[in-house]
Amino acid sequence: MHPGFLNHLLLISQFELKRTFATRSGLLSIVTFAVVWGVILLYPLRFSADLLVQEKGLMQGFSFLDVIGFGSIQQWPIPEFGLFWHFALLIFPLLSITLAADQTCSDRERGTLRFIVVRSSRDRVFFGRFAGVMVIQALLISATALSTLALVLYRDAALFSSALPDLLVVTTNLILAVLPFSAMMAALSATVKSARQATVWAILIWTFLAAIIGGFAYYLPTLAFLKLLVPGYQLSALAALSGWQTLQLAYVPLVQSLLLLALGRWIMARQTL
Repeated sequence: MHPGFLNHLLLISQFELKRTFATRSGLLSIVTFAVVWGVILLYPLRFSADLLVQEKGLMQGFSFLDVIGFGSIQQWPIPEFGLFWHFALLIFPLLSITLAADQTCSDRERGTLRFIVVRSSRDRVFFGRFAGVMVIQALLISATALSTLALVLYRDAALFSSALPDLLVVTTNLILAVLPFSAMMAALSATVKSARQATVWAILIWTFLAAIIGGFAYYLPTLAFLKLLVPGYQLSALAALSGWQTLQLAYVPLVQSLLLLALGRWIMARQTL
């Protein structure tokens, strides 16, 4: 890969970071997310973790979580990370759809994209914006994981060394989990005219594609492999795993991301600016 290509990717990624962390609208979004996550962390997550700690000491053979289908949380040695894992698998894919919606569409609608590609190229803009969005999401995921670690240490500082592996595996897996969603939004952003349209189309395509392929797989089990085309189809299976076992399905988001980025690049190369 040519060094100039990487330099352009870095510059365009930095622009995405500045647009998120150095503008009024971007900072407002970050503050809103921080407040919402703070409420989740200090109330449902902390309260549930305390109940799990008490339950482990009182009831070894039975748990209400097994009855409602969340028994996998008990497989995590540190309850806070098990709960964080389940909360994050719901929050971050949905956040990715909204956060990554405006990668190239607004610039194309304003007419500024054609001026940007004069100094760069369509590939550099497409992959640079995607990389910037992924860096932002990696920072948010890392921040929430570190806040969960702080909650663990507040309960018992002696758990620091045993909590680090959970911190690493959860952060790595969540970044992998949001990859296909960001790639899907990159492809849609190269197609439609606004971030709102990209978000609506993402929800519609995601919902109908999952329903159609799920129906085919139910009546024709040989077509079950088509589920690989649905971003996030492995999330329910991930929720049932714990620790490093969660990396067993790492190939799924990687394959999905490569396919969606190839589609997005093809669209970007042929789209009128």
